[in-house]
Amino acid sequence: MGMPGNALADVATPADPSSLSQAGSAPGSLESEILDVLADATEIATKSRLNADYVPGIVTILRREEMLALGVRTVAEALTLVPGVDVGRRAKGTFSASIRGLDHGTTEIKVLIDSVPQNIGGAGSASFFELPITQVERIEVIRGPGSALYGEFAFAGLINIVTSKRPGLHLRYGANDTREVGAIYRFDAPERDLSVRLNLAGWDSRGTNQWVESDALHRIGLAAVSKAPGRVDSGEYYRFGQLKVEFGDASLIAQVQSNRKNPFFGIDGVLPDLSASDYSSNVDEWLIQGRVDFAPGTDLAGAVILHWHQRETHMDLRILPPGASVSLRSPVLPDGLNAERYIASMRAQAETFLEWTGWEHHRWRLELSLAVDKIDDAWRAYNADILTFEQLPEMYRYGAEFAPLEPDARRTIASLAIQDQWSLHPRLDLILGARYDHYTDLSDSFSPRLAGVWRLNDQHLIKAQVAGAFFPPSLLQRYHIRLPPPPEEQERPEDPQRAQTTELGYIFRGPDMVARLTLYHSRLFDVILVAPDGIDNRGEESLQGVELEWEKEFGHAFRLVTNLSYADTLNKETDGPIPGAAKWLGNLSLFYHPRGNWAFTGRWRYVGERARDPLDARTEPLRGYNDLSLALSWFSPSVKGLTLRAGVTNLLNESIVLPAPMDTYENDYPLADSRALWAQISYALP
Repeated sequence: MGMPGNALADVATPADPSSLSQAGSAPGSLESEILDVLADATEIATKSRLNADYVPGIVTILRREEMLALGVRTVAEALTLVPGVDVGRRAKGTFSASIRGLDHGTTEIKVLIDSVPQNIGGAGSASFFELPITQVERIEVIRGPGSALYGEFAFAGLINIVTSKRPGLHLRYGANDTREVGAIYRFDAPERDLSVRLNLAGWDSRGTNQWVESDALHRIGLAAVSKAPGRVDSGEYYRFGQLKVEFGDASLIAQVQSNRKNPFFGIDGVLPDLSASDYSSNVDEWLIQGRVDFAPGTDLAGAVILHWHQRETHMDLRILPPGASVSLRSPVLPDGLNAERYIASMRAQAETFLEWTGWEHHRWRLELSLAVDKIDDAWRAYNADILTFEQLPEMYRYGAEFAPLEPDARRTIASLAIQDQWSLHPRLDLILGARYDHYTDLSDSFSPRLAGVWRLNDQHLIKAQVAGAFFPPSLLQRYHIRLPPPPEEQERPEDPQRAQTTELGYIFRGPDMVARLTLYHSRLFDVILVAPDGIDNRGEESLQGVELEWEKEFGHAFRLVTNLSYADTLNKETDGPIPGAAKWLGNLSLFYHPRGNWAFTGRWRYVGERARDPLDARTEPLRGYNDLSLALSWFSPSVKGLTLRAGVTNLLNESIVLPAPMDTYENDYPLADSRALWAQISYALP
């Protein structure tokens, strides 16, 4: 049986769909199917509540109970469950998500936590990968463009992380001395229309004992001063805190995140010195958002939203070991080269929207916003002269024209968006939308969208969408300062990066299964590329591929969830694939829940060969790998709310390696090469 999308427009999602399902709904029954439809209701694609299969655009919902059952620990791990999504690491340990083979970093993905934007214009990126799944209710992912509705950064996709409202505690311990703790507290006073929720979590990890044989210094004849062969310093920690207060029609969210990573693979392909254990890269950020909803009429509603976001990034790393030199022509540095970089950026935004349903079969939405991005401070420091490369006795701070970017860089963005959800026929819904963004330092952007969902009958659906997207260069990209100081004619991006995407999807919903097929094609223009003479809009790329998904229940005890995706990428400047892109990605997850208090899961993940840069001397692509994980869950019958979980990752002892840029690490970035064990205890408060 299927359910029309309009029937779900105003239906609230149950607080705990999984508990309802476990209460006695048989797989394949009417009750079970209705609960599944309700559990996947989302606002991410249209900003009105619909089931993910009935909205335009390609949306995936990751549910809390399934992620926990699979042993998934963080959002980074969870995203690899999504078709066409791969998650990797950069040299300094930062995560990077690739959607459909587009891997230019996280700046091209818009990230929301509880619908609050996390991207900030200083660097364009967002902090979210390290958030523990125990603090999350679900993750909603749009694969493809979202600029018509969400504006900047929603270029390759959009992620909304919905945090959990369930009070409880949890502890987790795993390999590499990984220790995690989290707690959620909730207070409700319905008589006063008041709700308060506090979400706290943190974890520390010593890091994996991965070993590299050679680095970039070996390639230029400086193996004698290199720290390779040696161990990678991949220790890290993460802290998260969120306070959410809802009072009547008003709400307030205050949030803080802190992230520290040890040197990992260093900078420019040089293995850092493990003896310098205090070196790290730190990101600290704070945001606060207030919202007031109003409804002046039965057909008219809206809200006013004020948002403030502050981020500080501080890098303190050893770039070169003692005895090395910056270049073949520069003097030897007896103490090596140490570097610091600090950037403080801020974003302030005011937004309002109106929704009108007075015209039959239509839901109109109008959004207006005004935002300011600016750099509060920026500097860098070295223990060497920035012009002569002579060793200095101590660190010297450089600002102004020697800062990482212009210290007074800023921009103002004014945006207007309009959307109409039009029920053209009882079985055909259309979305017509467009967004206009005016930047004070870039050319303007116009992002149109035309999409439709056609319910052929109760089991068969067809989706189609044509949409534009844009990504503005971050302030760091737009106002960067290269060292040594380049001539004034250095290249700088003047335009946003643009994309045009066409998608076609087919969905079959049966009594105990769901199957999905998606075809897509994207053309990218004015792609922002880094070159020796600067950063500029000079690239053109294309993406096309297919994504298959299948979910099937076998009786009362077994459930199978699998997906397979193929991506064909082309960089038209090099006439080769986008470096780092994997053609094939696959997932197969099996859930076994026999009668009783036990549950067993297994997950197989396949990552295919990943492309090299056409100029890379390593002509062979980076080989693929298989990753098999198992997990066991026990639900205490005597202590309600107590759950014990344990599992093993990388059961096959696969060598999991991520691609490294050319002329850095010849054997790429090793991530894992042995199985790892973990255990977790959690208690849900009544």
